[in-house]
Amino acid sequence: MKAYDNLDDFIADMPALAERARGRLQGHDGRFRLETKEGRRLNLTLQNGALTVAPADDSPVDCSVKAAESDLLAVVQGKLSPAKALLFGKLRVQGSPAKLWELIRLL
Repeated sequence: MKAYDNLDDFIADMPALAERARGRLQGHDGRFRLETKEGRRLNLTLQNGALTVAPADDSPVDCSVKAAESDLLAVVQGKLSPAKALLFGKLRVQGSPAKLWELIRLL
């Protein structure tokens, strides 16, 4: 996994990550919301193997994730396992966590 200096760099790179994994992502459509404790809200839409990132709206999502930006970055960088982040309350998930883990595993 590429090292990211900040969450903005990872978010900007997400569509390219999905493009490289497009074959594995086919048939795994979903809508996700990412909310940070610092106030950032994004919608991630996976459709036909492509991932788009946009400012969040109030449309329904399959799964919502809320965490501090530093904790999200630690998960992305592999410094914090998603399971430990959930166990210790650093990451909160609402909706279908199976859909979220599917996306993480495929990327």
